[in-house]
Amino acid sequence: MNMNQKHLHYESTLAKLVPFHDNTAFRLFLEKVPVLIYVYQGDKVIYVNPAVEKTLGYSFDEMVQFNFWDICHEDYKDLIRQRGHARLRGEDVPTNYEIKILKKNGEAIWVDVFFALTEFSGFPTTIVGAYDITEKKELQERLQQAHDELESRVEERTHELITVNQELTLLNENLNNIIQNMSDGVMIVDNLGNIQVLNPVMKEIGGTLLEQIRQKIGKDARTNKSSFIYQMLHERIPFKDEEIILSTSRGSVHFLASGTPIEKNNSSTKQGVIIIRPIKEVHRLVNRFAGSQARYTFNDIITRNPKMLDLISEAKRAAQGTSNIVIQGESGTGKEMFAQAIHLESNRRNGPFIAVNCGAIPRDLIGSELFGYVEGAFTGAKKEGNPGKFELASGGTLFLDEIGDMPFEQQVALLRVIHEKTVTRIGGYREIPVDVRIICATNKDLEEEMKKGNFRADLYYRLNVISLKIPPLRERPEDIEPLFKYFIQKKVSLPNEEYVVPDSILKPLINYSWPGNVRELQNIVERIVNKSHGKYPEPEHLPNELFNNNQLQEILETEQLNQNKMNLFEVRKKHQEMLMEMEKEQIIHLLQKHEGNISKVAKEMGMARSTIYRKMRQYEL
Repeated sequence: MNMNQKHLHYESTLAKLVPFHDNTAFRLFLEKVPVLIYVYQGDKVIYVNPAVEKTLGYSFDEMVQFNFWDICHEDYKDLIRQRGHARLRGEDVPTNYEIKILKKNGEAIWVDVFFALTEFSGFPTTIVGAYDITEKKELQERLQQAHDELESRVEERTHELITVNQELTLLNENLNNIIQNMSDGVMIVDNLGNIQVLNPVMKEIGGTLLEQIRQKIGKDARTNKSSFIYQMLHERIPFKDEEIILSTSRGSVHFLASGTPIEKNNSSTKQGVIIIRPIKEVHRLVNRFAGSQARYTFNDIITRNPKMLDLISEAKRAAQGTSNIVIQGESGTGKEMFAQAIHLESNRRNGPFIAVNCGAIPRDLIGSELFGYVEGAFTGAKKEGNPGKFELASGGTLFLDEIGDMPFEQQVALLRVIHEKTVTRIGGYREIPVDVRIICATNKDLEEEMKKGNFRADLYYRLNVISLKIPPLRERPEDIEPLFKYFIQKKVSLPNEEYVVPDSILKPLINYSWPGNVRELQNIVERIVNKSHGKYPEPEHLPNELFNNNQLQEILETEQLNQNKMNLFEVRKKHQEMLMEMEKEQIIHLLQKHEGNISKVAKEMGMARSTIYRKMRQYEL
């Protein structure tokens, strides 16, 4: 359709729509007016004015292919549809509103649109008018943005002014919130040490000692110029983790205190905030986050052996008392597991369980490790000092593993702590009460060590009140199968399968002497699973030492029955050589596994580091 045809179509349509005498003048008006005029009946377009084509970029032929709803922006289509239907139903809805429509090139523009319903040739007819208000909307958006920015700046400045003008009020409110909600005891004191504010936790911590705390702080604040309380209040020097000791009829009570002066502008009043926590609570948290907790119970001990079952019953009875315990057994039999189970069975189960390997700590450090030290006790000591394992274990159990390797000179200090129930940190003079149950473990014969002069007799009798002896794995072959099965199922992730150990695997396991006991069994299982790539093992996955030992047994039986061709001395010698070769292979394997870390090798073999070094020299490794 050419331009003349369009004009004729417009004029004809309008002549029928509009009852004006001068149709030509009205047509010229519609052609010049910047308002977009859109007339349709149902879904059929019967008229659009030239402003539509000029503004939106569509030709008349294109416009008649779709109605006004088609050029509406997606965000407004539902609105147009809903109101259009409501209007046709005769409902009272707004006749004009602001929406976005789309140009042919996809650009969205804002329009103020109005709808009018009429009738033409007996059919309902909709007239849509739309005025481009894009510039207006953009200006409104800029104005709104400027308004929001100005409002934000005014709000910020107002907040700053309020903060400055009400600094003291806000500080007091913040302090009060902190005081009321902290889990530690908090108090605010003035420059004379008078307590002005106490939080609920402080009242609970202080209890009957609260009056003593008041008196000590007051005295230090007024007269003791060297005290950290005086220096905080009068010299504005904060302090951290200082110890407060109060004497009671039941002994000394220790608190850890930190303090900060409260700064007030243009005020001669001096105040300070003091935070107090019982040292026992500090130690409990240290133990908790350091992993110093027992996790094995007697239910975790896997056994079918009657001697082991009797031993567990005896250990459970021992757990109910307070006497010290010595657990004897070869390396790898599970001495620490028993110690943890005893702790969790006792009334100290909620207290810490601290384990110390006396054979793994250098001789010159074991004293500071057990008893702690004060600031400046030796070169390299922490500035604030450090509590020892006895302090950390107070209220719980201290497990001294490899007690037979404790240096003789430290045995005297250990005996004194057991007798006095107090500990004095190295470099210090103050006695600190400790409430500790001691469980010791050793793979040595302490009586023999006592006879040799390596272990003090008085310490032995103090420790060996209850003696528990764990039999080695070779003396309880009925435990090998359930233990092997348990370790395999922990390593092999095949759910809902009950693993049955085949005889071809069980027989070598039963016949092996297990010098490393349960720890060695666990280590061999790990090696087997690595060889089997995470699946249940076959006989070919078993390590050579198991078969070497079986071959040794066969050799011994054959040679002993072969008309005494080999005498007893030679048989024993050959047996010893075989065991040494197996031990050498195990050390080589563990050195490779732990990349030469002697401490880890020693721990896995249940030996002291010095023993591993000695065996490495012996085997020229």
